[in-house]
Amino acid sequence: MIDCREARELIPWYVNGTLSAGEARELAVHLAGCPACRTELADAIRLSIEVKTAVSRLPGAPERIREKVLPQSEVPVARLDLGSFFLGLSLGLSVKGNKIPVQGNLCLLGRRLKLFETKGGRHGRS
Repeated sequence: MIDCREARELIPWYVNGTLSAGEARELAVHLAGCPACRTELADAIRLSIEVKTAVSRLPGAPERIREKVLPQSEVPVARLDLGSFFLGLSLGLSVKGNKIPVQGNLCLLGRRLKLFETKGGRHGRS
């Protein structure tokens, strides 16, 4: 099991989606029992969203570039994994552009099989 120091080192990588499955699992176990690190994760997600929002409002970049690049950015918000290496269920929630898609996966012998993915509704101000 990882400690708070290790968890805080992994949080930025979790937010940008580059942790290995094993590291993400260890971080999730730690976050389940550590309110301070959950707050740290929420702050990192909020910062990521704020930076993307600020970049989207910068003058100079043509609108067509912002429309193409920003919707491809995805920030994981929550993920729930139930089961074991042999068989499990994974549900995930993220922010992608101005939508909040939800994914469901079946995990069988370490392989992830997509069950569903919603397009997600729009969020934010109109």
